[in-house]
Parts: sequence; C-alpha cells; structure tokens
Amino acid sequence: MNTKKIKNTIAKFKKADLSQVKDADLRSKGEKLQAKQGGFTLLELLVVVAILAIIAGAVISNMDGKEEGAAQATAVHTMATLESGMKVFKTTEKRLLPDELESLICIDNMTVDADGLSATLGAGTATGAILLSNSGDNSNVSRVNGGLTGDIADKLEVIGVDVADPVWDNMADAGLTGLRYATLAVCDGVVTAGAIATGVDDVALVDITKPNLIFRDPLIDGTEWEYGAGALVDFNNAASGAVAPIAFFDEPAEIGGDEGDVVAVFGIGPDSSLINNIIGRAPSDGNVGPDKYGHFSIAVKVAECTDGAAEFGDTDCDASDEWTVDESAEILAVLDAGGDAYDDEIAEAKGNEEE
Repeated sequence: MNTKKIKNTIAKFKKADLSQVKDADLRSKGEKLQAKQGGFTLLELLVVVAILAIIAGAVISNMDGKEEGAAQATAVHTMATLESGMKVFKTTEKRLLPDELESLICIDNMTVDADGLSATLGAGTATGAILLSNSGDNSNVSRVNGGLTGDIADKLEVIGVDVADPVWDNMADAGLTGLRYATLAVCDGVVTAGAIATGVDDVALVDITKPNLIFRDPLIDGTEWEYGAGALVDFNNAASGAVAPIAFFDEPAEIGGDEGDVVAVFGIGPDSSLINNIIGRAPSDGNVGPDKYGHFSIAVKVAECTDGAAEFGDTDCDASDEWTVDESAEILAVLDAGGDAYDDEIAEAKGNEEE
C-alpha cells in the first residue's frame, strides 16, 4: 500500500460509521483510532483495514433479497483482510505461520481424563486419521453429516509426514510447531461414553452446536459438555519416527500453484496466534450451514513432486518420501469454507462461476 492509498484509507476510516461493527472490543479500538492525532503504526493500519472491511460487509448484508450475494461479498472482504493479516504477522513475528492452527483432522490416539483431552505425536499416528467428517462422509447440505463442507473435503487428502522428512523441516522452519486435532470419537458416527472427558460423552458430529470450536480444548461445566473436542499436538515433543497427519490440497493449480506443488491446508481458529494479536477474532464463512466447520484456511506450499513430470496425488507423488524441498514454504492462498480461493469467490459473487 503506497502513501497515497494509506492516506485515503485513513480518511475513509475517520468518516466511517463504527456503529455497524458489532464486536465491542474492535469498535472501541476503532473509536480510539478515529480520535487519534498523528500517524498510525502498521498494526493500527491493519485494524483500520479490518474495520473498513467489516463495515463494507455489513452494508452489503443489508441489501434486500441478496443475502447469498452479501455472504459471498463479506467472505471476499474477510479473505482479503486475512491475507493482509498474514503479511503483517510475517513482518512482525519474523515467521510465516502462526501457532495453534487447526489441522482439519480427527485422530484416534487422544488420552481422556477428568480435564478433557490430550495427545502426543507417536509413530504411526497417521493411521486412522480422517478429515473432520461423519466416518469419512461430508456434505454441503445443512444438518447432514456435519464437519467440513463437502466441497472442501473433496479437495483435501490426509497424508502422513514423517518427522525425519525434509518436508517436516520446511514446515518447522516456517513456524509450524504444533497443530490442533479433534478426537476421532466425534468423527466415528457413534456416541461414545466418556469420549470427551471422564464421565462426559460425545454427541454425533451433526449435532454439535458450535462446530467452529471443535478443535479447541473441551469446556466442561460439571458433566455438561459446552464445546471443544480437540487438543494441541506439540510437534517439539514428537517421538522418534513419529508421523503427523496433514491435510493436503488435491488441485494446487486451482489456487495459484503448479500441478506438482505439495500444498498443506490449515484452519485459522480462535487459538491461533494470528487471532487477537493481529485479527480481532477468528472469522467464519457465512455461506455454510450451522453444523459445518466455517473457519477460513490457509494453503501453504511446502514441497514439490520429486518427479518433475508428476502431479500431486499421482502414484509417484502421493507420499512425503516422493517430495522435494527446493525453497522455503510460502502461502499460496486463503481459502473459504468451501475450499475456494479469493479469485474464485469473486467470480461466484459476480455470478461468473457456479458454486
């Protein structure tokens, strides 16, 4: 953003109606910034951009008879804000990836106790790992299956990455020190006694009332489960020979990569260090049903197929020992809950592309 654009943005912000910002903390920050005399810091500028995006989305949302288009337009603004936020994070934190991103995956090796869930990464962890789903089934239809939308689930594949592989080192160098996983108990299609904590049962994935919080630590009130069916897996404590299940994007060319790129996908949830430090709260895609995971995700190129003629997912490019790391990890795109990148979402909002 050049100096002229910065001045124009600040001028717009000074005149903005902050009553349309529903988040009280963010609105309070905005009011203080509107009253501020003198220059803004880089982080303050990001807050300004985020507030303007929210106001723009609110204005669009008030258009009669165009709720779906308004939701898409809001998603576009949110994706742009997250892209800006990731750039600011890289600049201020001196690393590419925030802490505690969400894996989008359920695993079966969690320990249950009175306080909830915990997990460590051991050899063979990728065995039994599946995308957030009803026993592997996903849908775009509200109140069917729950978990990820069918659209994004169709674009992802779970592959185990050995901690000894160069791909692992590349992700670690980018700042990936751990991921949040959900317990397989909420993805197995049955209700299991004591699955969330001692004496606390789970429920069917489709019946979870706060799906965006599923990767958080469980919040339990007595014997009542409020939300959360996840735990942070700290990769620094991974056992020798450990394998981490990671979600990879099947068609990297759709989001600005090459067919031979290896692209990992991580959800931006409320525990991520991007949230609160850079962005006020973890945004959710309003285009999905109430039983669906609606957080936005980031697609990160972490390697390439060793065979230059291969495409990701081919038999000679579907395992981490068939990948090569030639350059540092880079973020290719922010994805909405359906797995679409920014340009795709704009095309949908304009009616140029089918959802």
